[in-house]
Amino acid sequence: MARPDTTKRRVSNLVGRFEQLAQAAPIRETSDPTSPTSPRPASHHGEKSWLQHERRSLSLSSMPNTSTLSAQLERELNRNAQLRQEIESLRRRCHEDDDILTTLSQQLEEGTELQASLHMQTSGLQTKVNRLADKLARRDKIQKAEYERRIVTVANERDIVAQRLKMAEASVERARVAEEKVRGAEEKIRTADEKAQIADSQISALRNQLLELKTDVAARSGKQADVSDQEILDMMNKLNHLVQNWCVSTFRKVKIDPRRMSCRFEKIEALQEARLLRKLYSMFDTSIKIFTFQATVLHLLMPIFDAHFFGLPEELQGLETAAWAMQATPKTAFSEWRAATFEFLQHEDGVWQKFRQVSEAKAQARLMEQICKIMSTLTGLTVSEDQRRTLVAVVEHAVSLSRTLGRQRATYRCFLPETDEEGNLKFDVATMEDLMDEHEDDGYAKDIKCVVFPALLKMGGEQGEDMDVRNLLLKAKVLCVEEDSDDECSVD
Repeated sequence: MARPDTTKRRVSNLVGRFEQLAQAAPIRETSDPTSPTSPRPASHHGEKSWLQHERRSLSLSSMPNTSTLSAQLERELNRNAQLRQEIESLRRRCHEDDDILTTLSQQLEEGTELQASLHMQTSGLQTKVNRLADKLARRDKIQKAEYERRIVTVANERDIVAQRLKMAEASVERARVAEEKVRGAEEKIRTADEKAQIADSQISALRNQLLELKTDVAARSGKQADVSDQEILDMMNKLNHLVQNWCVSTFRKVKIDPRRMSCRFEKIEALQEARLLRKLYSMFDTSIKIFTFQATVLHLLMPIFDAHFFGLPEELQGLETAAWAMQATPKTAFSEWRAATFEFLQHEDGVWQKFRQVSEAKAQARLMEQICKIMSTLTGLTVSEDQRRTLVAVVEHAVSLSRTLGRQRATYRCFLPETDEEGNLKFDVATMEDLMDEHEDDGYAKDIKCVVFPALLKMGGEQGEDMDVRNLLLKAKVLCVEEDSDDECSVD
């Protein structure tokens, strides 16, 4: 409402000013004191002096032009007419603003009445809501107290039932444990009896075999033919070339998807203990796939060298058990016994020789089939018959090498470097040879990606003496990368 009043006052002021200008404009004249139409100056001098002054100032040449006065008068009249039109326009606008102001005042009064009515209705509804809220709060309080009482009752009953159930389960568990202990004791007694009987029979057989060996050794004294270290190294290098050539000729052209190799590796139970191979297949590098497959085949061939007597028939398995049991005996005596046993098995004629040859052939066939199956699972390639025949030659050479090592009076140990729990293996220049680096003593720490061939350690002399003397005949062949290096080893 303040805005219309302000506009009205401004309009009134403007109208007053325009009226004053309109009244003053027609009688406006020049203020030249010499003009004949100018008013007489107010003075206390006499009329005579004034008339003299007027006569001197009047002149025809100094009177203003009539046309000029008419033009000025016409302009003033036009200006007054325009001012009057503007005044009328302003008056009409004022009347319109008064109408609008009246209408707004009526609407404001109606809104005020409506607001008062709504305020009264809201107050009544708020009172009802407050009463209902108080009633609901009292009811909720009563129900909450009742629920809490019921919850406490149910919780107490549940605790009692749970305690009774635990006591019953403990009783059942004690009874089950006692029953298992009784069964375990009975099983142990039965197993101990069976082992005792087997041990008695094995001891009797070993005594007879030892007597035969002693007799045979006494008859062949001085006739055993030892193999030189160079010949053994030649056989080791030949095995390395055979394994490498078989892997290259079989898997050189196979296409490998590195993302699937880890899943394929996990499906092979025989490789689960090989931590270094697990790490190698989890981050498979296709650039060194041949080295990876060579390391896998080598791992599968290692049982030939881990056993004292590979491929013995079931009737002669007591020799393997006896060999492990005799590890605590003096090393010289054990080496002589092992060499004599190998010599006896090699030159024995008769039924035992046939049993040994058949059992050894079956063991080689099982190992060959295991290698083919595992490599087919890893690569997705089916090994052909020609490749199988080549693999048979590899396995036979490994068995022949193991038998040659066992016949020596010196102890030869063919082994793979051991990894830590995470499958990591650090490079040791004293026992390892890096296939990708000719400068092995450069002082840089290296991480080993894979071991492609085992090391060979000789303990003792040619006749089995000085068993504490150790000589590393062949370093393990490994593939390395420098520690903290982003570049991986690769082959063309």
